[in-house]
Amino acid sequence: MIKNTKTTITATVLDPNTSQKKVFTVEKSKPPPIIISRANWTSHVLLGISVCLLALACMSVIQKSSSLAGLWLPTALMIPVLFRHRYRDWLPLLCASALGIAAAHTVLGTPFLRYLPYLLNNLFEAAFCAALLRRLLPEQDPLTGLGYWVRFLMVAVIFCPLVSALIMMLFILHIQSPVELQSRFATWFMSEAVAILALTPLGLVYQRGYFRKNLTSGRFFGLLLTLIITLAAGFLALKWLPYTFAFITIPLLWCAIRLPRIEAFIIFLSMTLMIALLHTSGIVSVQPHTVVQIPQGLIFLPLLLILTPANAMAMAMHALRAEKSHITQSENRFRNAMEHSAIGMALVSPQGRLLQVNKSLCNLLGYEAEYLTTLTFQEITYQEDLGKDLAMLEQLLNDEIQTYTMEKRYLCRNGEVIWALLAVSLVRDEEQNPLYFISQIEDINELKHTEMTNKRLSEALHEEKELMHITLNSINEAVISTDRNMNITFMNPVAEKMTGWTEEQAQGQPVNRIVLISKGQDGPLIDNLLHFDINENLHSSVERSLVLHGHHTGLFDVQLAVSPLRTLKDEPIGIVLVLQDVSRSRELMRRLSYSASHDLLTGLSNRGSFESSLKKALNLIATAHQSHCLAFIDLDHFKAINDTAGHAAGDELLRQISTLMQEHMRNSDRLARLGGDEFALILFDCPVEQGLNTLSKLVSEINQFEFIWEDKIYRIGASAGLTKMNDPTVSGSEYMAQADKACYTAKNNGRGRVFRYEPQQKTASVHTDDSIFPPEKP
Repeated sequence: MIKNTKTTITATVLDPNTSQKKVFTVEKSKPPPIIISRANWTSHVLLGISVCLLALACMSVIQKSSSLAGLWLPTALMIPVLFRHRYRDWLPLLCASALGIAAAHTVLGTPFLRYLPYLLNNLFEAAFCAALLRRLLPEQDPLTGLGYWVRFLMVAVIFCPLVSALIMMLFILHIQSPVELQSRFATWFMSEAVAILALTPLGLVYQRGYFRKNLTSGRFFGLLLTLIITLAAGFLALKWLPYTFAFITIPLLWCAIRLPRIEAFIIFLSMTLMIALLHTSGIVSVQPHTVVQIPQGLIFLPLLLILTPANAMAMAMHALRAEKSHITQSENRFRNAMEHSAIGMALVSPQGRLLQVNKSLCNLLGYEAEYLTTLTFQEITYQEDLGKDLAMLEQLLNDEIQTYTMEKRYLCRNGEVIWALLAVSLVRDEEQNPLYFISQIEDINELKHTEMTNKRLSEALHEEKELMHITLNSINEAVISTDRNMNITFMNPVAEKMTGWTEEQAQGQPVNRIVLISKGQDGPLIDNLLHFDINENLHSSVERSLVLHGHHTGLFDVQLAVSPLRTLKDEPIGIVLVLQDVSRSRELMRRLSYSASHDLLTGLSNRGSFESSLKKALNLIATAHQSHCLAFIDLDHFKAINDTAGHAAGDELLRQISTLMQEHMRNSDRLARLGGDEFALILFDCPVEQGLNTLSKLVSEINQFEFIWEDKIYRIGASAGLTKMNDPTVSGSEYMAQADKACYTAKNNGRGRVFRYEPQQKTASVHTDDSIFPPEKP
């Protein structure tokens, strides 16, 4: 089912008599689309019944005259029905039509094989004609103009009946004589053409609910009276007047001129049916009063000839009424738009006189309408703006421009000068001579004053902005601002240099894409700068301090400050980032930190750093239940080399020995220089046997090391003592004393050895033999 959709329109109209506003509410129904979305069973049944009744009537004439029907109406009915439905619905509709025609033949006792070819021909003609019309005519209103009606006439009234008649000839070619073929061809064509011209236009233009919406009781009786008069005039002309169809044309043309096209088409159809019935019943004869007799097949040719101009006149009058209605509606719309417009409007003559003004213009300028129409627009225009207005008006008159808009000042009746926005267009007559100007005057006085105020504020704001930019460009910190979506809106030159992005490249980009800051060089990036807590970073170590990753500009140690931007209502509108390059101070801090924890000569940890590592080892014993090894290493014969070759040689020897020991240690182990030629080593999470093997190999490498200084070879050795760390209750100083005691024992027992501290005997036992280390040289 297709339902009408309703739109509620509320309008406020000013009553000119009472000067009161009236509110009207109108429900406007939108017409359903011409093409029905889905044919239902009701339309099938109605079509089948209608086709059956029309076929019975037409075939009754066939049986009476023993010839083809003078009018064949089923095809004329099927064409508009198919035209209004989608192609996918045609098959059930054609089947319903076929069943209707077959039912009519069955009632009259016609054999199936005898009427089957004619049935198929009728179905083909209806479908073929509807398909052509759907391509050539608009869907909404197929016969909207005379041009479309001519297309309908050529296709539906002439071409398709000719094709259908030719197909019919093929069916009977082998059983009829040439004379009979001619008669059958003419009869078939004429019956189809007249029926289509009489019935199909009504089906194409009819809209559902037309009579309920448009025909009042008085108009309905007027249509009924016109129908009776027209049919009566036609009957009298057929019965007693010569040149029958010439007289019948007169009332038909009268109806076409006087009535809307749908009502005229109803009268045309009624006249056609009346003539056909009177002729078939023998009451009258449509044969003209002439000596020459018209062939039986062309008996209704005059009817076709009178219907054609009548239809054409109905279409021409419809187009004329539509155009007149359009003009009237346009005039009413313009009149209402001008009178009730919220802005001032005036019709101005080419000489400048105000021909008509609306109430809004009178209220704007403070004049009465009668007095204002005695003035010219030049008299109410501020003199400084008049020259520009006249120049634009001259271009409009010379057809150089079609319309123009300008801001100008008007003189009010009270002497005040107001600003207005003027839009002017020119209306010309058929010979392109100027008739009048349409001027629209919109009050922009407050807007103009506001604009001037805003201009002054903008200038002041621009100066403040320039000052701010100069200030931001001159400081040494990088300044970056964002909008509420965290997209960059500003960067000063320092920020461009540090990030590696220009302000033009960065604008509109997410800040997290341009400003890449991590905690430490290899640490994670800060993903949300808005929630960055500066207090959290103040207590970070130097290694975990903030690092800016520039785009092809390297790394920068920075201090970051994040300030949110908010409106007066405390709504966030962005953030400001201030980045200070602290690379030099951080580097100095790293150096100081390194110097405080490392031996400057060898680069190893110093005593203070080693004690921190020792505390860490004790903590791991208590928490992770690990056991470690602590070793003391003392170089043998170092003093002799230092005294013989000098302190420079001693320093270089210490550096090379430190490098040698680091090459034979794990990354997790911690080696430190305690002072002079004394070293300490912590082997984290290391069993005693593994620690002894590691320490023995280390001592062996030192004993085999050859130190070359000024082309002389010096040999050196090492003694080492090791203790096991597995008791968290023992202090670090006690463990260091145990390792020192074991190292002292190694020195006193021949040097070049590794001794392990034995807690039970409070002594140290040797771990190496003389086969590993060479004997000590005197």
